[in-house]
Amino acid sequence: MKKWPPPRLLPPLLIFFSLFSLSTCRDTITINSSLTGQETLVSSGGGFTLGFFQASKYQYLGIWYTEIAQQTIVWVANRDSPITDTSGVLSISSNGSNLQLQSSSNNVLWSTSISANLVNPVAQLLDTGNFVLKENNTDNIAWQSFDHPTDTVLPGLKIGFISGQYRNLVSWSGSDDPSSSNYSFKLDLSGFPEFFLLDGLKRVYRNGPWNGVHFSGEPEMENNGSFTFEYVSNENETYYTYYVNDSSIVSRLVVNQSTLQRYVADTSGSGWILYWTFPRDQCDNYDQCGPNALCSTNSSNIADCTCLTGFEPESEKDWELRDTSAGCVRQVELNCTTDGFITISNAKLPDTTNVTVDTTIGLEECRNRCLINCSCTGYANSDILNGGSGCVIWVGDLVDIRQFSGGGQDFYYRVAGSEVPVTSSTSTKKNKDTGIIVTCVILGLLILASIVYLIRKKLRKNHENVSYMQRQRQISFESVRPLAPARDKALEEGTSTDGNDISLPLFHASVISAATNNFSLANKLGEGGFGTVFKGELEGGEKIAVKRLAKFSTQGLDEFKNEVILIAKLQHVNLVRLLGCCIEGEERMLVYEYMENKSLDTIIFNKARSSQLNWHKRFEIIKGIARGVLYLHEDSRFRIIHRDLKASNVLLDENMNPKISDFGIARIFGGDEKKSYTNRVVGTYGYMSPEYAMDGVFSVKSDVFSFGVLVLEIISGKKNRGIFSVEPSLNLLSYAWTLWKDGKALELLDSSISSNSNSNLQIMRCIHVGLLCVQERQEDRPHMSEVVLMLNSLNTSLPEPKQPGYFAARDASDKESSSSCTVFEMTVTVIEPR
Repeated sequence: MKKWPPPRLLPPLLIFFSLFSLSTCRDTITINSSLTGQETLVSSGGGFTLGFFQASKYQYLGIWYTEIAQQTIVWVANRDSPITDTSGVLSISSNGSNLQLQSSSNNVLWSTSISANLVNPVAQLLDTGNFVLKENNTDNIAWQSFDHPTDTVLPGLKIGFISGQYRNLVSWSGSDDPSSSNYSFKLDLSGFPEFFLLDGLKRVYRNGPWNGVHFSGEPEMENNGSFTFEYVSNENETYYTYYVNDSSIVSRLVVNQSTLQRYVADTSGSGWILYWTFPRDQCDNYDQCGPNALCSTNSSNIADCTCLTGFEPESEKDWELRDTSAGCVRQVELNCTTDGFITISNAKLPDTTNVTVDTTIGLEECRNRCLINCSCTGYANSDILNGGSGCVIWVGDLVDIRQFSGGGQDFYYRVAGSEVPVTSSTSTKKNKDTGIIVTCVILGLLILASIVYLIRKKLRKNHENVSYMQRQRQISFESVRPLAPARDKALEEGTSTDGNDISLPLFHASVISAATNNFSLANKLGEGGFGTVFKGELEGGEKIAVKRLAKFSTQGLDEFKNEVILIAKLQHVNLVRLLGCCIEGEERMLVYEYMENKSLDTIIFNKARSSQLNWHKRFEIIKGIARGVLYLHEDSRFRIIHRDLKASNVLLDENMNPKISDFGIARIFGGDEKKSYTNRVVGTYGYMSPEYAMDGVFSVKSDVFSFGVLVLEIISGKKNRGIFSVEPSLNLLSYAWTLWKDGKALELLDSSISSNSNSNLQIMRCIHVGLLCVQERQEDRPHMSEVVLMLNSLNTSLPEPKQPGYFAARDASDKESSSSCTVFEMTVTVIEPR
């Protein structure tokens, strides 16, 4: 039996152990001290411990809960650089600029990688679980672990996009392996921002956009008294965090392989209770039911997929076998004028990657905007607080919708008028008002006939005095009567070459003439193979750009028809908007929204203006172009290959947002086709992919190649077909590839741009993506959906690029032939890549 010391010795022993405890429970490291072996730091309140722990036979530096019996790691410094023995040392560098973790051989395995230059630096573990490097006795924090989360969110830790950097969560590879796995939880800023749980690049789960109360797909967050959830989104940052309302509650949010889980500690402090988990059921799996379908769960939590009203399964046979991946298609096509809307209550909003958002308008105006936008397929409030406000508009397929038994919000989707359910209240009202309606119709017809007579008389008398609103007509091409002999009867009669009717505003030539001051040279913006582009201003004050086909030239007529047919059906924030056209006598004109900053090439290739675009804005332009091309390839009503993507065909609005233009030589691409062939190679030298220029083979990968060239041009401020003052002389692709192979890729950056450590990661990622896009073999190039994910997921590993197309040196004597030219109506038989 153990013998206790005599009573007279207890007070001295207690004092000794107390002093010993105090001496070992420190919470800081100074420049003259370090942390090794079994030593730990404990926060002043005792809640968190920092020290070395063992996992998978390796040693790691991490932070865990002090008072939870089950050791729970919430942050790991060297998760992908383990210490292979037990001799790790954490210290502050001699100049006070960094924290660093070294092995026994003095190899630096992990560092804060900053240049703090602190006078009296200390590293301190705070009661929040945040480990900081700061100036002693001040709040001047130079680095903090909260800026570099691993797999766990603690109260007050922010994830999202902050200070120009993404803060993501990445799961452990296993329960005893803290190294980074393929599973991550990341913010996607495209459209209406939302977080995605990803397996590599594959979407596993999304929580939906923030609707002012909770994430659209997580109604459990609403009215939760234990937690306060905070979501901030503005032009500078977008992030999510949370706080506990009761100090006795210990909670953490963690990415655990393929799930996102919230835990709370049990009252005994011995372990954890699972509070909630996502995905919670099959309906939470991303796009479980395919596009245009609604997912709800039955009593067994099994996904029950149904097509939205007005839609039917793409494949009845597959749906019978419970394969719903192809989703649903419309039973009755929309016609834009008589369409209506159906409401889904308690909904998780569809994927918002490609939506447009306006927070300044209400639901009724949002409905009206959607109604007059023929490409709009649905709308909803962006904020549901205080009755709802703001507007979100969808185009294309509606993906990943589910319906909850409670919570969520109302979503309104578009259907043909014949598919809108007639409610009993509507039927009763119609019967009740029949007599009034009949009377009003008769009176209305009499009044209308009188008004039409007076208007026609006035128009015949003085056509030039007709107001702008009378002259701009929103009518179908098929209702237009020829005003003079036209060279293209089919177009003037309003039918496309494939038989599809076109609906587009028509302008009188006199309206456009007045808007452009009779096409004065002062209003001339540019000239191309199509004709001339003029700036104009309508009577209502709206600025426009008018593309005028050369009157007596056949060049460009097919391109005119092609552009009208295609762009009239497209609607995306990164595509230039076609306002209307003019088909009058010999005139063929297209009317676009006016872009204040003209085309991208007028800035990036102009030394005097290139400094207007800093790196942040160039990065946003690259991502915007990528989203626009992705919409053309995969999300638009038609699959479209642009075939002439280049800097001069990217326009910039007043906020420098990019919009792709000029669809004159674009082609509709069948959904089942892999590639197409043509004897008429059209496009711009320097942007055409090798297989297209050499063999007339084009596919979506042709646009990917052009996009890659454009990315490298935006980064470097140099034209691909320019000549560089290096030996041997190279084109841009060869120059970029050479720098990449030599480990000097950052030298490609435009000298007018200032960079820093924060932007260098984005620059290297963009160069990497650009080189992947311009690889010689089209099979090696990524699809645009992969490109968009690569640009928005800076921490995802990418494959090494292979040699680009047209990789070779060339002589300076070729400079004269290097100028860009657009080729129309021309068969290219030989192009020598040099």
